[in-house]
Amino acid sequence: MNQLRFLARFVISQMRLNPGRALITMLGIVASTCAVIWVVSGYDALVGQFDENSKKYLGRYDLLIAPKAGPPGSEPRFVQQDLIDELKADAGVLEVNPISQARVTVHRVVTEGEIADEAPTSLGLVVGARPPVNGAPPIDPTLISTPAAESPYEVVDGRWLSESPQAREIVLGELVAKEKQLKVGDELRLISLANDVQLSVVGIVEQAPQAPSLSRRGRGGPPRGGKGERLSKGPPGERATNRRADPAAKEDLSPKTVLGMPKNFSEGIAANAIYVRPDQAAEINGYVSQPNVLQITVRDTIDASEFADVWAARLAERHPPMQLIDFDTVREGMETTRSVSSQRSQAWAATGMATLAAIFIIFSTLSMGVSERTREFAMLRAVALTKKQIAAIITIESVLLAVIGWVGGLVAGWGVLSIGRWFVPGWFGGDAVLGWGCVLLSGFTVLIGSLAAAFVPAWRATRIEPFDAMSTRIQPPQRRAWVPMAVGGALLSAFTPLVVFALPMSDEWRTWFFSFLAYPVLLVGMIGLAPAIIVFCERTVGPWLTRALGIDTRLMKTQLSTHLWRTVGATLTLSIGLGLYASTQTWGYSMLRPFTPGDWLPDALVAFHPGGVDETGIDQVRELEGVNSQRVMPLAIEQARFDWGDADAPSRVTRDNAVLFGVDPSFAFGSDDPLVDVDFVRGDRESAVEALLNGGSCLISEDFHMSSGLDVGDEMSFTPPTAENKQVTYRVAGIVSLPGWHWVTKFSGVRRHFVRTATMVFANGNDVQRDFHLPKTEFLWVDLQPGADVTAVESSLQPIAQRASGETFVASGLGDVKAYRPYARLTATETVRQAIRIRADDMIWGMSYLPLITLAIMSLAIANTVIASVRSRTREFGIMRSIGVTRGQLVRLVITETVLIGLSACVLSLVFGLIAGWCGVGMALYGGWFAGPPNFVIPWSHLSLGFAMTIGLCLLASVWPAFRIGRMEPLSLLRAGRVG
Repeated sequence: MNQLRFLARFVISQMRLNPGRALITMLGIVASTCAVIWVVSGYDALVGQFDENSKKYLGRYDLLIAPKAGPPGSEPRFVQQDLIDELKADAGVLEVNPISQARVTVHRVVTEGEIADEAPTSLGLVVGARPPVNGAPPIDPTLISTPAAESPYEVVDGRWLSESPQAREIVLGELVAKEKQLKVGDELRLISLANDVQLSVVGIVEQAPQAPSLSRRGRGGPPRGGKGERLSKGPPGERATNRRADPAAKEDLSPKTVLGMPKNFSEGIAANAIYVRPDQAAEINGYVSQPNVLQITVRDTIDASEFADVWAARLAERHPPMQLIDFDTVREGMETTRSVSSQRSQAWAATGMATLAAIFIIFSTLSMGVSERTREFAMLRAVALTKKQIAAIITIESVLLAVIGWVGGLVAGWGVLSIGRWFVPGWFGGDAVLGWGCVLLSGFTVLIGSLAAAFVPAWRATRIEPFDAMSTRIQPPQRRAWVPMAVGGALLSAFTPLVVFALPMSDEWRTWFFSFLAYPVLLVGMIGLAPAIIVFCERTVGPWLTRALGIDTRLMKTQLSTHLWRTVGATLTLSIGLGLYASTQTWGYSMLRPFTPGDWLPDALVAFHPGGVDETGIDQVRELEGVNSQRVMPLAIEQARFDWGDADAPSRVTRDNAVLFGVDPSFAFGSDDPLVDVDFVRGDRESAVEALLNGGSCLISEDFHMSSGLDVGDEMSFTPPTAENKQVTYRVAGIVSLPGWHWVTKFSGVRRHFVRTATMVFANGNDVQRDFHLPKTEFLWVDLQPGADVTAVESSLQPIAQRASGETFVASGLGDVKAYRPYARLTATETVRQAIRIRADDMIWGMSYLPLITLAIMSLAIANTVIASVRSRTREFGIMRSIGVTRGQLVRLVITETVLIGLSACVLSLVFGLIAGWCGVGMALYGGWFAGPPNFVIPWSHLSLGFAMTIGLCLLASVWPAFRIGRMEPLSLLRAGRVG
């Protein structure tokens, strides 16, 4: 104990002698701790509110009963009336409240003279005040139909729904009111595929901030298929008429349109909800709602858990099977929601970043301290200290710096959270708190970082021998020491692209190798390349920079390479955040290109929901102002499942359906100025158009060709949604590049049955209309006249759509639905491009914040490096001042060295970012969510912001050392250098 106390006192005395370096190091730990608290506090708040939110979710009810989720892509399930009657007859049940849920679009009615909302969001551009469709995410609240006489939840403002059937009123959940800035008395438009209804807000009720995850149900269907040969292949001209639908099927055309209603993803009760009476819901939706959730209140004399045990087995045996949801189920589901998982991932990412920050900042301090105190450690060894005691000194110093910085970080983090709660509500994710999770995780972070950072400096210190006290141990620079490291680093860096693009292996093995071997090897390779990049910048950029600043080039000729390892440490420290930023930006914008709608698309896709238009309506579209009458093409569109027969579905095809576009082949592809100007990757335009005109052929997209293995001449089969016992087969006549088909189909309503789809397929319009029983034209592709107002064109389409008012259509799983107010949706290609650019910028920059914060924290290590460089060269600076070098030249010399370190970090980060981003794009092919050809985009404008930030931080880090050295007189410099 006395020995430990002596070593601790020795460390503290050393920190007093060099307070600047210790202070900067502790500030770095404070900043990294604050970064952890910033992210983890929101997660801590969620964890701490699980019980409270679970009670809010159930409201005044004890239990919920809901159908168990069916297979992905299946129709919604409902609660049967006999179960409701059976529950009401149970003596232990006090109340049974059957509710139904549906997706609608909610749009506030803007009063006269009121200023409209600001610029729309990315989803607002493509969704807006239009009916919801499959494919588009449910950004609007869920419509809940409830007969409950009393409010299920506490009323925050206003009142609950009245019993009067004539009352046209609605009650909002608290989340909806806050998000859309609504209040009691506002008028809302509720838009569905069947109607557009206006209601008044009469109340706002309390609700849980999120719904629990009650199952792992996906939003699209997995591929279906059995065993055997996957595809049949024959001569391209051979027709597989034996597997095609009978041409006589035209007589079986259904007189009504068959659609899948927009899916509601909440298995229990939606938290983001609005409430109406059943009669109002029937008017809005166009059909009488069937209940899909039962809210149950048991009597006070009955224990809810015992009631659940009695009913659980009976519910599981029903068809469809039911599940009983109690408080424990909700509590468990709260822990597995997507938002909680996302915040948990962010917390671990912040922890990893903070750990690296602590390691490199403390390592930089200790490593430079060992280099400067070589003679001191040698003298201590000569006096009596052992190697273990020397190592203990380094370790104690590391832990002490970390602990002080951690405590300061907790205090600073608490202050920031307090300020945020009072002055900027929601800045840290709502009710962010400094919980035990923050404290323990941040403490674990800095402790691990301090111990890891102390390992190498302690090892170096133990190698110092007593004899070293008699010399200054200044070694000449080993100018070629970086060459073998550069060769090794280049080889290791090349290994990652080889794994991604060249080495043959299964998708699973490739993913494993990339995650656990190739990516870590790339990081090691960058460490090996760092010395070579520093020498490169010193020899190429250094002379230009010194001349620009008016300094003799000889003063900086070997400055970085002379202290190579100190410079390497500083460069790697900066490159942690900057390299991740560069790779995120490169990967993000490279992945954006194939999702951005290309020039092959016409100007707009018009959809007449839900019943379509006749020939008269199509002619009226041609006559509209703003529409190019010569560039209007009716489409026959259906979304159908693949039928792989007895074969296994291709492993990379992760969805079980495709959207088929039936077109006029000559108009679409065959003219000198085709309406759909696609590029053919395989096959040629002339033969493909001829094959489509002859019937029984199709064109597939390049990304689907890569994921499925289908080639020209192969067959692909589908199951019509209205005739699942039949099979429709087309032969591939060509493969075309269709960048951006994903988002165009996502929001335009062409995903008629399933939320997600695997690809977009072109076929002859007559074939698609006949084979898939499409009675009317629902979609048209149009080109607009130059300068046409898209909003005005869409408005002029509405009277055409409403000619079919009052007609019915068949909704999958619901039966007949009456369309009181049909709607025309115009999806402009340029609008989709604008929306995806906004969305991509938000997502990519959202992923870039943490690396940039890490970069800012790591810049403190550069301050330590500059201070160490200035301290080690104090005598040299004194001599330079004595022979005529001015103060300004010394200041510019320090600035030049710092800027060169920053430039080296920029070059190293650029190399890492390009390789990591390119390999990340390539790995998308094997991840199951994108299979197109890899695109490589270098967003120079965005990268330059990160590089400019790096140089700016380096300049800031050099301000105090440069100012201090510039103020000292030559004699003071010589004296300080002799003492050092």
